Amino acid sequence: MKKLLVSLGVLAGVSLLAGNAEAATKYVEIGHSNHNFVKTQRQLKVNGTAKKVSYTIPKGTIVEATLDNIPNDKREYVRLDMSRLSYRLRGNQRDYGTKRILATTKTFKKVHVPKYVQYYTTQLTYPSHIGRNRVADGNLYAGLKIPDNLDYTKSNPTQRIYVTADGYLEYYEKAPMLSPTVKQVPTVSAKITQVERKSGSSLTKLYTKKAVPTAIADRISKTGSQQYVTIINRRYRVSATVSYVKQATTNVGSIDMATQYQVKKHNFFMASDVVFPEE
Repeated sequence: MKKLLVSLGVLAGVSLLAGNAEAATKYVEIGHSNHNFVKTQRQLKVNGTAKKVSYTIPKGTIVEATLDNIPNDKREYVRLDMSRLSYRLRGNQRDYGTKRILATTKTFKKVHVPKYVQYYTTQLTYPSHIGRNRVADGNLYAGLKIPDNLDYTKSNPTQRIYVTADGYLEYYEKAPMLSPTVKQVPTVSAKITQVERKSGSSLTKLYTKKAVPTAIADRISKTGSQQYVTIINRRYRVSATVSYVKQATTNVGSIDMATQYQVKKHNFFMASDVVFPEE
């Protein structure tokens, strides 16, 4: 009987310790935006959702995380969007999703929106009851608007500019329009060494040491870490592309909104919102 009481006491102690350990675990606060920025506190080896796909993310890397909790579980989980990271980390995969990761403060640290991605609004969200979805992802495509009757079964190659969460400027000379997760290799992926952005200004100046094509950048020095500058000018203008219902070509199915930009006086656009008219 005495041995039984001792055993029960040990079990109770172990259970109490486990409960205390779980209570002591702290989690990073992840918002409901499409773009939540956190910094890795240790090197991560992350499994992708696709079979045999894995990624290694160094300590100190800024990544984008999305909440993915289990109902009634006190723990907090996130998934990482590898398509938001530079080519050196994501590689040329078909699937950039990751499996769930515990969002503890030992693994991640919440950070402010990096200055280099502030050329677009990352924290805007809409109430669930209105027919409007925020889709802005930072990708700039050549042109003023999303083309009418865009055929997504074709590649529709065009120029693409993207600034990654971990601070790389990527330029694609020919990329499939509005298909950033399709397998593709950037023409150049250059680490951003300095950012200039004044409050209220429409200009974001991105400096790199690595050469960036003259299509989007100017060389301003032959030495140092700031030899090239790419200036992204947000024009604060929007365009709209109307899509009609196939079975009733006079009925509007959705409206694709795009924000307009200029880079070296060339027009670019970013898909920003999808509006669904009320029936």
